[in-house]
Amino acid sequence: MFEKIRNTLIATSVLYLVFGIIMLFFPDMVIKSVCYLVGIMFLFVGVSGVVMYVKTDIKTAFTSFTLVMSIIFGAFGVYVLLNPETFASFLPLVVGIFLLVDSVSKLSMAFDLKKFEYNNWWQMLIVAFIILGCGLLLVFNPFEALAVTVQIIGAILVVDAVSNIFTIYSYSKLEKK
Repeated sequence: MFEKIRNTLIATSVLYLVFGIIMLFFPDMVIKSVCYLVGIMFLFVGVSGVVMYVKTDIKTAFTSFTLVMSIIFGAFGVYVLLNPETFASFLPLVVGIFLLVDSVSKLSMAFDLKKFEYNNWWQMLIVAFIILGCGLLLVFNPFEALAVTVQIIGAILVVDAVSNIFTIYSYSKLEKK
C-alpha cells in the first residue's frame, strides 16, 4: 500500500515540479498556450456546427440558430487565436472590477465597525486597501497581473512538489525503521 502511495506521490511531484517550473519561468507562454487551446476549441465547435448544418437535410429555425451560433463561435475562435493577449486580459479585467466593488464594500464595513467602536476596525480597512490595490492592478495592467498570477501558481506547485518529495523521503526513512 505504501509503495503505491509513494509512486503516486512521486509521479504527482514530478508533474507539479515540471508544470511549476514552466509556469514560474515562462508565464507568457503558458497564458498564450491556454488562449490558443481555447481558440482552437471555439473554432472546432464553430466548424463542427457549420458542417452539421450543411449535412442536415431538414432546415428548421433550430438548425438556422445553430448555424448562426456556430459561425459566431468559429469567429470568436479565430479572434482568440489572432489576439491571445486581448482574450487573456479579459478575465483579469472582470476579476479586477469585482475586486474594486468588493473593496468599496469592505471600506464601508470598516467605517461601520469604527462607528460602532469596534477596536480592530482598522484590520478591515487594511484588507480593503489591499483588495483595492489588487483590483486596480488587474484593471490597469491585466496581462502583466495574469503573468504574475501564473508565476505564483508555478511557485506554489514547485513548493508543493518539494514538500511531497520531502514527505516521501521522511516516510521512507520511517518505514525502514
